[in-house]
Amino acid sequence: MGDPSSAEDDLPTIMGKGHISQLYSNSSLFAENHSSEEFHQEQLDAAFAEHTRVRDTALRVFHLHELREEALRIQQAAAQEEERVRIETEKAKEEVRLQELRATHVKAPTPPPPPPPTPPAPSPPPAAQPIPPKPSTTPHVSPSKPAVDTQPPQVAPQPATTAPATQLNGFGAVPKPAQPPQVAAVPATQPPVQLQPAPKAVAPKPTQPATSFVFESADQYVKIHLKLKELRKHLGEAVKQDAALKKKLGEMRREIRRSVGQLTEGRGANKVPMAKITENLKEALTTVQSPLMDVSMVTLFKPNPKEDALNNGEQLPMLFIYLLNIFSKAIVSQFIDEAGVSTRAADPIGVSAVSIFSKPEFLWRGQSLIAILIAKMRVVCPVLFGIRGNEKTEEGRARLGWKRNEGQWVGEQEHNTRMTGLGAGYAALSLRDYSKTKLTNPYPPSFYWQTMASIVSTPPDQTSSTQYMVLKALVDGYEQRFMNFYGSAARAALQVALVDFPNKAVEKNAAVGSLKVLADKLGRDMGLHLQSTAVGW
Repeated sequence: MGDPSSAEDDLPTIMGKGHISQLYSNSSLFAENHSSEEFHQEQLDAAFAEHTRVRDTALRVFHLHELREEALRIQQAAAQEEERVRIETEKAKEEVRLQELRATHVKAPTPPPPPPPTPPAPSPPPAAQPIPPKPSTTPHVSPSKPAVDTQPPQVAPQPATTAPATQLNGFGAVPKPAQPPQVAAVPATQPPVQLQPAPKAVAPKPTQPATSFVFESADQYVKIHLKLKELRKHLGEAVKQDAALKKKLGEMRREIRRSVGQLTEGRGANKVPMAKITENLKEALTTVQSPLMDVSMVTLFKPNPKEDALNNGEQLPMLFIYLLNIFSKAIVSQFIDEAGVSTRAADPIGVSAVSIFSKPEFLWRGQSLIAILIAKMRVVCPVLFGIRGNEKTEEGRARLGWKRNEGQWVGEQEHNTRMTGLGAGYAALSLRDYSKTKLTNPYPPSFYWQTMASIVSTPPDQTSSTQYMVLKALVDGYEQRFMNFYGSAARAALQVALVDFPNKAVEKNAAVGSLKVLADKLGRDMGLHLQSTAVGW
């Protein structure tokens, strides 16, 4: 109000401009009719009008004063807020720098332990030359082949080649999670559905190839998927001759699909649908009569009979295997439809799937039949099993599991949604804690580690957007669970996956950027600040 430019808005100035004094000029006071009622009424009206004008002017000036005061207050508050933000920003930067220094201090001791175990590997050759047949032949052949003494001297260096095999994925040696894997290694040459004597010879676990980034069992899962298609055809022929079985099959199939579609988040929310799924599978296994089939056709290997196992025979009802196939197909569809939109939706679906495949009454000779489900995951999302491809070629898209619709590739957005749902679903299946139960984990966390390692081991010129999308879905929402299993090794793995791997990308696209965004999110929400460790992976 002290501003000269606004003097015309000052209340005293405005009041001085009033013209009420003109109403009482000498000429009016000595007019002939100054005592008349009309004259007095005229003077009253003029006074009221002047009063109203002065009041309105005063209110306007007061309002302007309030506006100036409010503007000044806002200006002062903004200045204070800017100062607060500046101070907090500096504080946050210092905290981040302190945490980075602590992280580097923690990381320094960890790298030295892994290297020492690997160099001693070359030492065995001199001492092991007289005994080479034992390490090289015992895992594969029975004592009936002592005549192979001429080859062991050349095989002796193999221990040195197998040691780097665990490091080609960029994570170093695979740490052991709380739950030991039950079927971590699978014979690479075993036919999944052939003669019965063959699997007995293949029961021991062979040495993993040192140069392959693809799962040993990747091709076997494809064969299992084809066998399941044949099963559907054979069962279709069988039900044509049995109307009652055909009707029952249709009812059970619809019930399982409907129940899987009802799986959702919430404690106890899936009790009813899970009970219906279990009931139908039990009925197919024990009550409904259907043709029998060799179970080894849908497993990675043929286990020996196990004492106290509920299903120890060579065969199981074809209807039971068929319904497990229907259940698996519905689970995969739910991963795509629900988890593709929100990765959190994958967890209750994964819990339900693993729960079914770990039930003792649904095991065969003590082994889970989850290979039926994993075979479907292998076909729709090959990246999870180490498969690579160029998205710019027809062959590459086919290798990566890019879906066709009426002969045409689906759009990139739909493809990314599918891969996101399947990646999150795979994490929901494999990161399950069975340490507090007597049940056997049908798909332990070691497979999650192997999948992540196979992706981040891809050379920069061979990576694809599909890999980045799947990797993000594997990690997003499952970071804490991963670290619960592997501790500091998981933190190092996340650093490679979310920082080093995208930093080496040749093409900086949205899929690559999503990994960096996720790394920033972990730092903001969990205090997990990941920094580049470009050397050594």
